[in-house]
Amino acid sequence: MDRKLIFKMIQTCLKQYNESISIDSVEFEEMYEKINLRKHEEKEIDLYDIVNDVLYGYISDSPYF
Repeated sequence: MDRKLIFKMIQTCLKQYNESISIDSVEFEEMYEKINLRKHEEKEIDLYDIVNDVLYGYISDSPYF
């Protein structure tokens, strides 16, 4: 999956939470891996929804993140 696209989607979604991350941060790598894995497991789910779910888990300190 295109890293730049995912990064841009993450940054866009994070704006609603007034958060930001850098492209080379550990958090981005964790989110990217979770998004990529979930997209391969659940192909029918829209990428936008997966990004939002992963980010919500990240922001809320969910144990499932």
